[in-house]
Amino acid sequence: MTETTPTKRSINWKRIWNWGRLILGVGGLGIVIYSVSERDALIEGLLKVNLWWVLVALVLNFAATLVKTGRWWLVLQGSDIPNLRPSRLLGTYLVGMFFSQFMPGSSMGGDAMRMVEMSADSGKAASSVASVMIERVVGMLTILSTASLILLFTNYDELTLTFELAMHILSVGGIAALFVLRMGWFVEPFTKLLTRFKLGRVAGKVVSLSEALQSQLGSMRILFYMVVLSFLANAMTMTGAYLVLIGFGETVPYFAFIPLMCMAVAVELIPIAPGALGLREATYVAFLTGFLGVAESASLGTALVVRAISMVHGVIGGLILVSRGISSNQQSKVNSNTTAPSATS
Repeated sequence: MTETTPTKRSINWKRIWNWGRLILGVGGLGIVIYSVSERDALIEGLLKVNLWWVLVALVLNFAATLVKTGRWWLVLQGSDIPNLRPSRLLGTYLVGMFFSQFMPGSSMGGDAMRMVEMSADSGKAASSVASVMIERVVGMLTILSTASLILLFTNYDELTLTFELAMHILSVGGIAALFVLRMGWFVEPFTKLLTRFKLGRVAGKVVSLSEALQSQLGSMRILFYMVVLSFLANAMTMTGAYLVLIGFGETVPYFAFIPLMCMAVAVELIPIAPGALGLREATYVAFLTGFLGVAESASLGTALVVRAISMVHGVIGGLILVSRGISSNQQSKVNSNTTAPSATS
């Protein structure tokens, strides 16, 4: 009689990391809410916020999502991915927002989910990943450039010189990064280094991704249209956030508000918590209250309403995901029924 030894279960560090980030985000949000000295005013403001302004902000944000989908579609025109229906791309974009907002314990964020969905639709992994990366990079770059241009031609005493310099540096750095991606610099020495460490498979993927990036960034005409659409989408989302702030009864200079929101978006890229949970709220309070003198309750309330608007998009994306799952199951049943007679004949 042989005695079996129990197998040692490996620790899933990825799952621990993801749930740790969720706990950190929830805890950070709790700290921000607790630190606001006007919690009664926050509750009262949320109950009395002007819903018409919130509705306009919701419409503007959805229109911005349509524009961002068009920007993504433009990227694909310069790739080897066959033309996909814009409606399909819009659905995938919203599914990505669902993962960003409601799947904090998942290792797959919104952009990663879009990459997976696009790879499944097109069968071209490198081009799919490159398209999402370019769409995101161009969007972020135009956000930083918007703030930089506003700060160059306006002068607000509320915005410090340090803040202005940081925004200019980020904008120039983003342009340089996009240029490096387009030229494919440093790819060859990097892949040689990977090969030397016996990571040839990874090196091959890096080369494929770099080639896809260079191909999709090759058309200056498409890149120009993408930038135009990005500025339009950013104007919609930033204006929506501004209208939410107005809904709380606060008025601040519009062109001082925009650079602060651009920097807030840049801060949200720090992967501390999923969906920038807690980080977004803290940034709104720090920037709007610290620079523009907005009441803490209105700053936090604006952040919470902006998050709620994003969650509405996520709910739509979740419904699309369920609908796609049902359609896929039905198609699988149809395929199995059609192949069953030939299998028994």
